[in-house]
Amino acid sequence: HVRARPEVVASGRRSGCPGHFDMALISDTPRSSGLRTLDVAQVRVIFTLPRQFGTYSRALAYIEWFTPFRLPDPSSRLLQVSRSTRH
Repeated sequence: HVRARPEVVASGRRSGCPGHFDMALISDTPRSSGLRTLDVAQVRVIFTLPRQFGTYSRALAYIEWFTPFRLPDPSSRLLQVSRSTRH
């Protein structure tokens, strides 16, 4: 399951809840292998279209793209990405 949940601000007796936006590794090539062939994105909204636009059997998602993987960080050895300003 992929989750995209906005922050809920505490109000009165209701406690707040932090936002949660899952990350996704996306492949536009069938059967690609290796992390460097994947694109990184963050799911910001999951939605369905109003009926006036016809029926679509699956939910849609608005995502924010990240840059391609860069060389690993020397101390953590994790591949690096940052938010993309274009895609």
